[in-house]
Parts: sequence; C-alpha cells; structure tokens
Amino acid sequence: MNRPERRRYRRLRLRLPVLLVGGGDTSPPVSPWVTGNVSAGGMYLHVPRERAPDGQTELSFEIQVPAGVGYSASAGKIKGSGKVVRTDPLEGETVGLAVEFTNPLALEF
Repeated sequence: MNRPERRRYRRLRLRLPVLLVGGGDTSPPVSPWVTGNVSAGGMYLHVPRERAPDGQTELSFEIQVPAGVGYSASAGKIKGSGKVVRTDPLEGETVGLAVEFTNPLALEF
C-alpha cells in the first residue's frame, strides 16, 4: 500500500563529515559523525552508539563541505544548530539521529 509522503522538505543523500561544536558529546570524535541525508529542515546523522546524545538534545554543529565541480570551487562549512527528534538503532554499533534545525544555517565558503 502506498503511504502519502509526510516530509515537508526534499532530502539530498549526502555523506559529509560533521563536527559537533556544542551540546551532547563535545570530545574529539573517535569515529566521525556523518550525514546520511540533509534537507532544508534537518538532517539524518550516523553516529557511534556510545557517542549518541539523548533524545531532544540541542546540538551545535559544522558540516564540512568539500570543493566540487558544479557547486563550489573551494571547501566550506555549514554551521547550524538543531534538536534530536528521533534516534534509530542501525546495523552494528551505529545509531541514526534525526535532527531538526532550530535556526537558519550559516554558510561559509
């Protein structure tokens, strides 16, 4: 049975490194946090289970964007903040975090 799409924003499947700069676990990452997808309203992160923050945790982050043909001649960062709205167990020792952006994103290129 087809279910109606409930998402407000189109998701882009992107695997980009994420640096946590506030909230949750702020120690240097042992395993990198990476995006699974990103939209205008939020992102889905893949994180090691032992480093996953609790639900409803507020996070400040930087997404590292490499240079690439067709979108930017130089590397840059996307800075923002968000709230963990869902945690999903994934394969192995990984957890998926659904993060809703709480403020507009800042681009630095």
